[in-house]
Amino acid sequence: MLAEHSINKKVFDNGFQIAKNAKLASDKYGQEKVINGTLGIFYNDNEEMHTLNIVDSEYRNISDKDIFNYASNIGGEDLFVQAVKEYLFGKNYKQNLENNFLEVIATPGGSGALFNTFKNYVNPGESILLPNYMWSSYKIMSKEVGGEYETYSLFNEKGEFDLINFKKSVIKLAKIQRNLIIVLNNPCHNPTGYTLTLSELKEVMNILKEACSLCNIILINDIAYMDFNNEKNNFTQLYNDIPNNLLVVITFSMSKSLCSYGLRVGAQVAISPSKETIENFSDASLHTCRSIWSNIPKGGMILFSNIILNQKKYSQLLVEQNNMKDMLKNRTDIFLRESIDVNLEILPYKSGFFITIPFHKYSNKEIEERLNFENIFAIILPGAIRLAICSIPKYKIYGLAQKIKNVIS
Repeated sequence: MLAEHSINKKVFDNGFQIAKNAKLASDKYGQEKVINGTLGIFYNDNEEMHTLNIVDSEYRNISDKDIFNYASNIGGEDLFVQAVKEYLFGKNYKQNLENNFLEVIATPGGSGALFNTFKNYVNPGESILLPNYMWSSYKIMSKEVGGEYETYSLFNEKGEFDLINFKKSVIKLAKIQRNLIIVLNNPCHNPTGYTLTLSELKEVMNILKEACSLCNIILINDIAYMDFNNEKNNFTQLYNDIPNNLLVVITFSMSKSLCSYGLRVGAQVAISPSKETIENFSDASLHTCRSIWSNIPKGGMILFSNIILNQKKYSQLLVEQNNMKDMLKNRTDIFLRESIDVNLEILPYKSGFFITIPFHKYSNKEIEERLNFENIFAIILPGAIRLAICSIPKYKIYGLAQKIKNVIS
């Protein structure tokens, strides 16, 4: 009975199931004996989902009509759109984006922003270029919109961004496709926690500008974890002196930044020197929004704009976000230090919710079983363990590197 394009569809992302298994183990053995490093949700050191006081108090003050009503337009509340622009590019965003056109479309989380872009820029049979270590939903979305995917190598032998392989992968597809979507998850890459250096980012853009002579380039920069970057975020290199056929789409999410995972509020942020390109982006994106989800939660958008556009509230948000960054850094510093002490290999990490540990001796299933036997729960990637350090309290970090070393040895 299914339409042909829907036959044999299955979701193989078992992250939520592993999280349930961790909960069952906690119920059986006691929470203090179980390490749950599964989902990308920030937990405090009492192992409770962390929330922000300013977000909680602001949401409780939103009127019922604003929470339960439809949004005023498909593309998002006007103040939300304004708030996203200021949050990403500063109050002087017009000056900062000089010689470019900018459009913001509200979406259900960063996932909606990604899907919308895939949907409107992949021609049938074209491949999206993804990093070889990635959030698995990228692959699912690629297939859902009728595309394929190929991968570029994230790291070279020196543990730096693999610019040589990146260029080779880009040029290969640019020669045979009309459009080429490239996904960059930066800063705080999921699952490795890597952030490109400024020089690496500049070289990435040079490669993309060269590829524009072969086809249209759509660069998606997924910034879901931007507020956990230990360095200052700088998106300038993404839109500085870009060709007319290079569209930059920044996919923004409130989920991690405001600890509001279930509100499902995000945005597509498109930048181009071409007015026509941005107008076409807006028309197509709004059409897709209307056809799939109509509009997104008004209350979540009002929550965001009320905080970001109010200097006092915004200042409090920054204080609370910095407290989260400090907690996260304390945990990662312990794990990274102990990893060196026990000679545990990890992929290059700079900041963010996840640390990734490659393994070579056992199969994925065997590693999962061996971890679970030790009451350690994490997402198993092909040949690697994604450890959500964001959800593990500080006291459980001590000795964890040695435990994982024992499991994979």
